[in-house]
Amino acid sequence: MKKSLLSSIVAGAAVAALALAPNVAAAQATASIGARADVQIALTATAVDSLIFGNVFPGTTKNILPTDATSGSFQITGAANAAVTVDFSLPAALSDGVGNTLPITFGATSAAYNQLNSRAGAGLFDPASTLTANLDATGGNLYVFIGGSVSPTTEPAGTYKGTITLTTAYTGN
Repeated sequence: MKKSLLSSIVAGAAVAALALAPNVAAAQATASIGARADVQIALTATAVDSLIFGNVFPGTTKNILPTDATSGSFQITGAANAAVTVDFSLPAALSDGVGNTLPITFGATSAAYNQLNSRAGAGLFDPASTLTANLDATGGNLYVFIGGSVSPTTEPAGTYKGTITLTTAYTGN
């Protein structure tokens, strides 16, 4: 009788263990996904034309619009239709190299951009602020133009120069 009772208990425990086994297996599952990144072409910025004021005279302000033929220009090239930011580092003055300076100013509409290599129809923006724009959908280009103003007063005659630097970066979009 002891054996039969013991056998029944062991058999019952075995049945109970088997009944619980599917629940343990159902409480755990595994799945896998892939990981992917599409690396795009590098972004480049090329200086095309310098901002040229030409001859300027004391007492006369000379203003170059970003749509003028002598405005400065840059070409940005990257992934087609990608969004980029454009920032400028602007000089406060031009220098003759021997200690004399000529102030240069940039207004709220002194810069322009276009997906076409054309100043005509370019959108105006403030070069003191960050521009976010898309490169064109076919060639991945953006053209940026910059003008400014100089107002000589008592500066000695000479050639005054400065540097305008454009920095661009992908936004990730």
